[in-house]
Amino acid sequence: MKQHEREFFIAQIRSGKVIIRQNSKKLIIKPLTFDQSVESCEVYNSAYEQAYIDGIMDEDEMNQWMIEHGLWTEEDDAKTERFKKDLEKLKIEIYNSRANAELREKIRLYLRIGEKQFAQHLSRKNLYHQNTREGFATTEKVTWIIKNSTFCDNALYDFSDISINYVTDEWQSSFLGDTQSRELARNEPWKSLWVIRENTKAKLFDNSDTCELTYNQKNLVIWSQMYDNIQESPECPSKEVIDDDDLLDGWFIIQAKKRENDRIAQEFDNGTKSDKIKNSSEVFIVSKDKKTAEKINSMNSLQALKIKQQRANTIKERGSVEQQNFADERLNIQMQQTNQYRGKIRGG
Repeated sequence: MKQHEREFFIAQIRSGKVIIRQNSKKLIIKPLTFDQSVESCEVYNSAYEQAYIDGIMDEDEMNQWMIEHGLWTEEDDAKTERFKKDLEKLKIEIYNSRANAELREKIRLYLRIGEKQFAQHLSRKNLYHQNTREGFATTEKVTWIIKNSTFCDNALYDFSDISINYVTDEWQSSFLGDTQSRELARNEPWKSLWVIRENTKAKLFDNSDTCELTYNQKNLVIWSQMYDNIQESPECPSKEVIDDDDLLDGWFIIQAKKRENDRIAQEFDNGTKSDKIKNSSEVFIVSKDKKTAEKINSMNSLQALKIKQQRANTIKERGSVEQQNFADERLNIQMQQTNQYRGKIRGG
């Protein structure tokens, strides 16, 4: 995004208004007041209740209907989870490969392809969303918002010359994605405004005191605060990482995993009173379910995970294996014998 484009978006976001020009008319969509926001929620609830009375399925019922008719399967759900994990792994890999430009860009290409495939996959599940109670209620709410916040010549517009569907589409297309919001948050002209806002009491947005923040305004503030938090982190990454969304996403995931592992380790230490157990090289913990098993497994180091995989492969090949016959155990025994022999030589 070029500087003049950023200046335009920031000016538009700060104004809180969406301007639509069509058929020589200038329409202005203004931010909702708090009272209007409440009323729009009432419109949603009323529409949802009416959809229930009319026998329209909710999202859960629609998902079940799709499964029963072969439009979506349990394997599709499993595929959704695999997509999420694969994309997460790619983001970690691209962060870890940040010093290798060629590998980094190759991973970025795989990441874009994966995101596109994931979006196509989810589009199948969301195909019937508008036919659900939630979809119907959302449409009614958005229509009410547009009717009550679109002005022409300082009066509510009657949609006589421009259809409400067109205005709705233009309004929704004005919502910026995270990629655009992140770029705006960390660059000028917004960056300086954000830095001086407290010392100068500068007003960031032109909304009145009775108006809600718009979607773009909320996103801009959220990402600005996020970048502040990153700068304050004791493990703050380099500017190169901060300015690259893919690298930073990888850093986010790694930091989140570290925090989770620290939390699990702390819970384990608190629940383990025996020093004998704490100081053991191996501790076996029985998990209650798959999710708990994944958390326990995450406590293992990379070396421990490698040993687990080696042992699993050995058991698969031989059927059963005694503890001392695992490759890592044989290596430990050999190292102990070597150390004992060296000790005897030194003592002799």
